[in-house]
Formats: sequence, structure tokens, C-alpha cells
Amino acid sequence: MSVQSPDILILGAGILGSSCAWHLSQKGGGEIAVIDLDLAGTYSSSELNAGGVRATWWHPINMDLSQESIRFYETIAPEVQFFQKGYLFLYGPSKWKIALSRKPNYEAKKIPVQYLEAGQISEFLPEFENHKGISGATFSPKDGLIDPHLLREFYREGAKRRGVHFFDHTYAEKVVPARRRISELWVRQASAPLQEEVLEGVLTQHRVPSAEKWKNEIFRPKILLNCTGAWLPITSGYYGDPLPIQAVRRQISLFSSHQEDFSDRGMIVDSSGLYMHAEGSHTGLILAGYSNRDEKPGYHFEYDGERFFDRKIWLRLYRRGNRKYFEAVKHVRGWAGLYAVSPDRTGILGRVEPYENLFELGAATGRGVMQSYALGRAMAELILEEKFSALDAAPLSRKRFQNEAFLPENLDI
Repeated sequence: MSVQSPDILILGAGILGSSCAWHLSQKGGGEIAVIDLDLAGTYSSSELNAGGVRATWWHPINMDLSQESIRFYETIAPEVQFFQKGYLFLYGPSKWKIALSRKPNYEAKKIPVQYLEAGQISEFLPEFENHKGISGATFSPKDGLIDPHLLREFYREGAKRRGVHFFDHTYAEKVVPARRRISELWVRQASAPLQEEVLEGVLTQHRVPSAEKWKNEIFRPKILLNCTGAWLPITSGYYGDPLPIQAVRRQISLFSSHQEDFSDRGMIVDSSGLYMHAEGSHTGLILAGYSNRDEKPGYHFEYDGERFFDRKIWLRLYRRGNRKYFEAVKHVRGWAGLYAVSPDRTGILGRVEPYENLFELGAATGRGVMQSYALGRAMAELILEEKFSALDAAPLSRKRFQNEAFLPENLDI
């Protein structure tokens, strides 16, 4: 058994853990290590999402986090395939009223948003001919799509160039507290790459199988940062009351059609909850998803295949569009990933009391990719400078749940 003593140890190498590693290394955080069960991200939310980026949220802090991140993505757009082709949201009557009430917020923060009457939707989306139940729409041209994998690798490669060490096939098993500090983290490290069924078993059952070859390792970091995403309910229980977060499955389908070409447009979100955009520039495929409000929380990665596509995707397309566009679409494939959903659907960032050297970042509830730059920067500021400089992220502390200082956010996609 070996003992490692980095200055900072990060649990989780997804988009948020990798962003934190990059920011911390830029700020001179000393020796930094990152551990993950699967660096490739086979079941990572960072790899299994739709790649949308928008600042048009409902709560000001989510607008700020996204807007700051978008400004950075604009500077590296070719490297991460960031295309600002806009978001088109279609609203039913109740949500249209709320969308209209947010107009002063967008104007104050200089987030460009066009408000459209139902009759104007055809100019943006001629394929959707049936506007029944739609009271209005918004189009936000600065929003768009990004490649989550390329963004995660941008953070990781930058961190590695500054000496950050990423440990693969490593499972955090126990935290050892000592008074007001975390003194040790016990981990199990696989001696060989994990087969996919073994990896899924560990991620869904939250234990290392005894039949596999694992060795015990100990980390004694000066600072411990938990960025385990949908697994925060498990890992936060290592050092106190588990965070009130739920892991919720989201499914995404890819389909093809001889009629539609959405390559010149960004994200489209229907009032029914359906969302869609072109998958890449040259694939000819369309990515579509639906937030199933009846989905029960849990660690499930099964994709329901054509049954999900037919009932949740195709039927909504067919009802909204002209038959010549959506009658002959063909389901190609799909996948399922996890949202880490907090009680108010806004992320968690801050120090974990009573510990002086323990921090958490996660539960961005579908905004991890789009807010990763600003969240990683804020986390690095708090750890190394003990204050927020660029953007005040103090309201994101887990203490808000005890104080009922909620930051409620809408969750369409």
C-alpha cells in the first residue's frame, strides 16, 4: 500500500473536476491529483449530454455563470467546436408569461433575446407547422452548441501540461476525518482496465466487487475537492449527511431523415419538452431528447431504444410538424446518462462545514458543461484565495438548503 500526499486532491474527472484542475493549476495550486473510476467517461454525464450552451436561464446566478462561460468559449470556439447558432424556445401559455417576466433580467445583463409571436415561428422553423398550444417563442442568438468531449479534453490537457496527475480506475471508498480536517482518503485502484460490465456494476451498486484485482491506496491531501457529479449523494455520505441530490436518467435519440436539414440551426426546444439539434456538421443525423417527468431517480443507464423514440420523440415531432418532414424519419441509435438534480435545480459550490479543507462542486442539473468554466474558476478562487473575485458564487453553498435560501431554476432541458 502506497501513500500519496498532494496539495489538492479532486474526486471526479468529469467536466467540472477537469475544469477545477485546470483553473487550480493556472493559479499555482501546487501538486494536484485527480482520481476517477473511468477517465474515458463511458458513463460520465459530461460525455452523455446534448451539448447545449445558453445563458437564457431564469435565475440570475445561472445567467451569470453561463454568460461568463460563453464569453470564454468564444475565445476557444474552433478548439471545442462551439457554434453560436442560437436557442429557439417555444412556450405554452403559463411559461410564456414567465418568459416575458424575465425580459428585464436579460436586458439588464445584456443577454440578447428576441421575443416572437406564434405567427413568427415559421420564419425560424418552417418544419413546425402546427402552432397549437404555443403562445410565443424566444430566440437567443449568442447561445449555441459545444462539443463536451473536446471541452473536457481542453481542460485536462491544459492541467496536465502544468503537472496535474490524473489517476484512472480509482474508486474512492472511505474518508477519514480528524477534528476539523479530512486527513485521509482510502481508495481502491484496479490493476488493469475495467471491463464495461464491471465498470457499470461499480457505478450502479456503489461497491468494488471482491472478485476483481484491486489494490488499496491512501491519499493524504491538504485539500479535498469532491466533484463526483451524479454520485455526490454517495460520496458526500462519506463525511456527513449525504447531499439532497437525486440521480435522474435522461435519454437521447439520434435519427435520420431525407427531408430535414438542421445543420444551420442551433437548439430547438418545443413546448412539449422535446429538444433537438443537428448532431455535428456532416453526420446528417439529428439529436433529440425529452425530459420524462415520470422518471424515477436511480442509477440507470439503459436506453429504451425505439420504444422511447417512438413515444417520446417521433410522436411529438409528428404532431408539431408537416407530415412530409417527419413521417419518414428513421431511428438510428441512442443512449442514457444521468442528471444530478438538486432540490432547487441549481448547482452546489462551497466549503463543507465543519471541515476546513473539504470542498464540493456539482449538481449543476444539466448545466455542468455550459457553466464549467465559471464554476471551475469560482472554485479555484475559493480554495486558493478564500474569496470570490470574478463572480460571487457564495449563494451556491449547500447551507442554502438548511436556510431555505433556494435558487429555483426551471428545467426544460
